[in-house]
Amino acid sequence: MIGIDTNVLLRWLLYREDGDIGSSPAEIDLVERTINAKDAEFFVNAIVVAETTWILEQKLKLPRAGICDVVDRLLYSVNITVGDSAAVNEARQVYEKANIGFADCLIAQMNSRVGCGYTLTFDKKAGRHAGFRNTNTKD
Repeated sequence: MIGIDTNVLLRWLLYREDGDIGSSPAEIDLVERTINAKDAEFFVNAIVVAETTWILEQKLKLPRAGICDVVDRLLYSVNITVGDSAAVNEARQVYEKANIGFADCLIAQMNSRVGCGYTLTFDKKAGRHAGFRNTNTKD
C-alpha cells in the first residue's frame, strides 16, 4: 500500500479533470504511472481528505456537490483505502447539507467518535451545527 499526500492526490484528481493544472510533465507522468500501476493500492488519510477538500473549495471554488463527488470517489474506489473512512463518510453526509467546511464536519465527526460530547469552537458558523458548541453558548 502506498500513502498519498495532498499534493499528489490533487495532481491526480485535477489532471484527470482538466488535463492542465500547472504541474510539470514529469510530475504528471510520475503520478499517472504510480496511480495506474497494476495492483497498486493507496491510502489516503483523513487529514489529506480535509486538506484536499479545503483546496478544492477555497482555492479552486469547486461547488459543494463537486466536493461531495470527490469524497465519494475516494471512499468508493476499489484501490483506495481512506483512513477513518466512517468519520469521513459521516462528515461528507453532514457537509452536503451544512453551510460549514468539510474540515469542520470531519473534526466534529472524529471528535464524536472518540466520545466527545461536543467540540468547542470560536467559529460562529460551525458553532451553530450539531457536534459543536460556540464559546458564547451557555450550558
